[in-house]
Amino acid sequence: MKKIVAVFAVFIFSLHFSQKKTSKFSVSHNRNIETYFLAEILSVEHRKNNKDFELYKIKECSVYQPIVKKAIDKYGSLKNSKIAVLTAEINDVLMEKYSSGNDVLMKPLLYHREFPADDWVNNYTFNDNKFTKKQNEEVTSLIRNYISELHHFYVKENIGEFFEQNKDFYKNAEAEYNQQIPPAFTDAMEQFYGEGFNTYTILISPMMMWPIEDNEGRGIGTAVDLKSGAKNIYEIASPFVRVEKPGQFGYDNQFQARFLSVHEFGHSFVNKEVYKNKDKLEKFKDLFEKSKLKETMIKIGGYGDYQTCVAEHLVRLGEIETARIQQDFERSKRLEDYHMRNNFIFLPELEAKINEYNTDRKKYKTFGDFVPQLLEIFEKSTIESINSKLENIKK
Repeated sequence: MKKIVAVFAVFIFSLHFSQKKTSKFSVSHNRNIETYFLAEILSVEHRKNNKDFELYKIKECSVYQPIVKKAIDKYGSLKNSKIAVLTAEINDVLMEKYSSGNDVLMKPLLYHREFPADDWVNNYTFNDNKFTKKQNEEVTSLIRNYISELHHFYVKENIGEFFEQNKDFYKNAEAEYNQQIPPAFTDAMEQFYGEGFNTYTILISPMMMWPIEDNEGRGIGTAVDLKSGAKNIYEIASPFVRVEKPGQFGYDNQFQARFLSVHEFGHSFVNKEVYKNKDKLEKFKDLFEKSKLKETMIKIGGYGDYQTCVAEHLVRLGEIETARIQQDFERSKRLEDYHMRNNFIFLPELEAKINEYNTDRKKYKTFGDFVPQLLEIFEKSTIESINSKLENIKK
């Protein structure tokens, strides 16, 4: 028994040392993000869209997410406050008019300096290549005005006191998450993608409600461009373990922590490459709409856009390749099986194709250099082959 404990202790020490040797990586939390999710809790009764699901989240998550329960107990009387109404309104407008969810708010919340500061890290503008210039300007104004009101709410209600009162929980939750992540995984990601970013930060969010089933939570990836030209990338992670006894903080599941971390950071490498090659996906757009793939992707995770479908496939490819670089073949196989069960039908062809990239890195310096070759797999498909692959997974 003593030998097992000793080996475990050495493993934990090695994990911390391997990850912390690069100052580019950290686990933390952000008061702007947490204040937003507090406002979202207060806003539920004012929602027009998704109201039933939002009510369900509160009923579920307040049972096993201690920070949610404490927030409701302390601030529940503010459910009819100005920020509650505005938070419901911005979410309804984003969904109804722009087909967007609350994930688009994460980037501007991080562009704003952490509350109680009232200025911005850099000039924030919303930009989506599906929208017109006018639409992007409308969303930019909508979000900037909302964050100004959120800052006012933070100051007026002294929300900082809540975080101070619960700082030990946040500190322990950060440590719990940090223990689950693969050593030096950001180095492996940079090796695969052929580029890197200034910092990699996991932001735990015990305030974010996401009903927990089978230790699955929600992760949101985003990035902030600094005035220096560098870029910081982030993963915002809801709890994925139910806190049911002392000593638990919501993040004690290795597979989910590793999956979310590599997945959400992966979007910063992948999305920009997919969007810049939009013109190479004209045929796939039609295939996506007319086959059963769009319906399937929406059911999986709300991926109702053809570019998003492609990006989600390529990010999952990156997860598998990162695990292989780390020689964690058990994880790579588990990821393959997990994603195929969830209908990511192009993965086998993408894995076969990526061998060309891996064996000729002199020609393909970065993943972006090879993306056009990967996009051919989507373009050369057919409605019949897509539907057939989806049916075979069901069997």
